[in-house]
Amino acid sequence: MDVLVERKPVKYARIQVLPNGKVRVVAPPDFDVDTFINYHAEWINKKKKEIEELADEINGKENLLILNGKFYHLVKDKSFEILDGEEGVVNYYSMRSLKRRLVSMLREELKSTVSFYSRLLGIKYGRIFIKMQKTKWASCSSKANLSFNLAMLALPEKLRGYIVVHELAHLIEPKHTKAFWDLVGFYYPDYKNAEKELKKYWVLVERCNVWRELRSIK
Repeated sequence: MDVLVERKPVKYARIQVLPNGKVRVVAPPDFDVDTFINYHAEWINKKKKEIEELADEINGKENLLILNGKFYHLVKDKSFEILDGEEGVVNYYSMRSLKRRLVSMLREELKSTVSFYSRLLGIKYGRIFIKMQKTKWASCSSKANLSFNLAMLALPEKLRGYIVVHELAHLIEPKHTKAFWDLVGFYYPDYKNAEKELKKYWVLVERCNVWRELRSIK
């Protein structure tokens, strides 16, 4: 079993199965990790099976770009262009220029989507940031600033709308309370299925070599 062990001054050990199938354990310096893993072996195997099922869609397509819920071949060209067809193609000049184009695309979309839903919810927000976040699709700050993961572009547009609703709702209800989910459900009734889809796409993005390379570009 491929295990990543991180020794930290924490009170309790915790275990996680990563999207790539590896097991991550965060534990105190003198903690018996082997016994801990053996104790949770059944749970680990169950989680690994679930992740492999979620990853089935990308098997053999790891070198394609996931965009709007579809897979695209990358083709070197002088100009940027997205070509939909039987097999999708994205023309690009360089990975750095591709990332700039994707940032621009998402920024323009978010201006409209965030403005629309903020008016519906009757709230104001601060600035919008686009980053390559490592652990989440989006987040909001105490100053009402919104940070969105560029990899959101891998999602179908409807799911991106859900993420916007989710984060704006946090400006009203900071924690995942019943009141929070009631608020989200009012503006996005299908939020439970959206949450399931986001888990799948997180695995797909983490296994997509193109998105991993885009993340590495500063």
